[in-house]
Amino acid sequence: MKKILFFLVLAVAFGAGVSSCTYHENDPVPVEVPDSVSFSANVLPIFDARCDNSGCHATGGIAPDLTTANAYTSLIVFGYVDTDLPEQSQLYLKMSSGSMAKFCNPGDADIVLKWIQQGALDN
Repeated sequence: MKKILFFLVLAVAFGAGVSSCTYHENDPVPVEVPDSVSFSANVLPIFDARCDNSGCHATGGIAPDLTTANAYTSLIVFGYVDTDLPEQSQLYLKMSSGSMAKFCNPGDADIVLKWIQQGALDN
């Protein structure tokens, strides 16, 4: 009986997941970096496709909140973006070589970097 209970606990812990986040590996799809980057047209779609739909960076999840309604404010107010040193922005570093790089398509971090270099406008 103890063995059955033990295996049930393991099955629940590892099968159903203990974490509040689940990631879905996407096949990499290279993206082109436009000359002019818009937050709404170029950056938000990255977050919508890879960050806020898993529950991790959704409202009430792990900061920053990258939902359409809250992403810009979360990134700017809480210091994830540095327009003086764009390459040192926490957002860019996480996406390019940090913990979130494996969930990004090639070019996603470059789009975000260009947006930051262009002033990180809410456009």
